[in-house]
Amino acid sequence: MPTNQEWYTRGSELVTIDSREWNIAPRRARLLVLLPIILSVAVAATVPFKEFYLWIVDEDHPIEWLQFACLVAAAVILALVSVRLLRRRQVGMALLYGVVALGVVFLAGEEISWGQRIFGWGTPEELQEVNRQGETNLHNLRAVQVLVPYAMLLASLYGTCVPLWAAFRKRLKHSTYSHLLVPPLCLVPAFGLAAAYRLFRLVIWPTPTFVISEYGEVMELTLYFGLMMFCWFNLRNMRRPRLNLTFQDQRQPAHRRA
Repeated sequence: MPTNQEWYTRGSELVTIDSREWNIAPRRARLLVLLPIILSVAVAATVPFKEFYLWIVDEDHPIEWLQFACLVAAAVILALVSVRLLRRRQVGMALLYGVVALGVVFLAGEEISWGQRIFGWGTPEELQEVNRQGETNLHNLRAVQVLVPYAMLLASLYGTCVPLWAAFRKRLKHSTYSHLLVPPLCLVPAFGLAAAYRLFRLVIWPTPTFVISEYGEVMELTLYFGLMMFCWFNLRNMRRPRLNLTFQDQRQPAHRRA
């Protein structure tokens, strides 16, 4: 049975190798590993100072606007990647990225209630009756709200488990679409923290206190940050010769690649 030190060494080696494949500098990779953890601990440390904690995590305050910024950036990058894939005649993957981009635009709009609190318009009476916060959004509808945690859990588990499975099982590493589908290992903490929180809420503490519930905003931020960085690295790396060659190789007939 490997010791903790052996697990740590093996994990560090895998992150280093994976980051090299993604053309991510070692220092940047370590920063991406630590940043979500530092953010989570820093916000948790403000809990004894209740007013300050609630100011950080409340609507229209730092955490929510950072979420919105990450989602907008991710949507733009996803659209750019989709266009580049379409130009390379990778229609299936281009459509996938395009659909995800639309989904992220929807999430961004939902995060700020489509600008309602910014521009000050009222909520339609029919929507106000069924919306938990009385705002113009769908994710606070009582019927939809039950599904949101599960959707967040699935997204965060994907970003956590798929890179680990690919690294330890050495699968997908040589696939044409590996980098487009599998996030780098240095982003696993960003997705993993969100997954751990959602599992904790669903399995262990389904009816938490208000403080614990609001902490979910921090975990959503780490998830959106991981998505944004994953998209950014893909856009950046599409200019690399190795990835360009991969796309060209896929279009060539099998007998020419042999």
